[in-house]
Amino acid sequence: MEDVEKVKPYISHLNKQLNSLKVDLDKLTSKSLDEQLLSLNDERAKLELTNTYAYALSSLMFSYMKVLNVKDLSPIKAELDRVKSYMNKAKAIDGKDQKEQRLQQEEQERAKRVINNALDGRQTGPAISKHNFQGKHTRFEDSTEDQDKQKIDVKEISQKVAESKRKKSRIEKQKVNKKRTK
Repeated sequence: MEDVEKVKPYISHLNKQLNSLKVDLDKLTSKSLDEQLLSLNDERAKLELTNTYAYALSSLMFSYMKVLNVKDLSPIKAELDRVKSYMNKAKAIDGKDQKEQRLQQEEQERAKRVINNALDGRQTGPAISKHNFQGKHTRFEDSTEDQDKQKIDVKEISQKVAESKRKKSRIEKQKVNKKRTK
């Protein structure tokens, strides 16, 4: 008796699940598959319907065979795997469509930013006005100290360059002399 009490909650849960399955199956089987396919205009909806039918039938067959304690379920498992692969391919197609839509949306946003940046985005008045034709001028003050310092720096740099060239030529002559003596 104790074993029966342990199993009763599982049986009641199974009955609830079967009742919800019955409602879903009634929706699928209210019309024939051909009638349902003819009533749909969208190819994606037709694909979804055929995948749902195939998966439901294969799953029910698998469950029925399990209840009958059939040992070899490999053909049904293979069919379930095939249907799952079709469903995954359909999801991949949807993912590509969503990705393309997202890319188009990002491209439109980029184009808006480029246009706004090109127009400076802050123009509230007319495009041709006195304000747009006024230039910005920056005045630099000349200081004689800076010019003198720059002249000295240029002289120092040119002296260092000349000195390094002389050293380089001496080193090259020494290398040539060493090669001749060998």
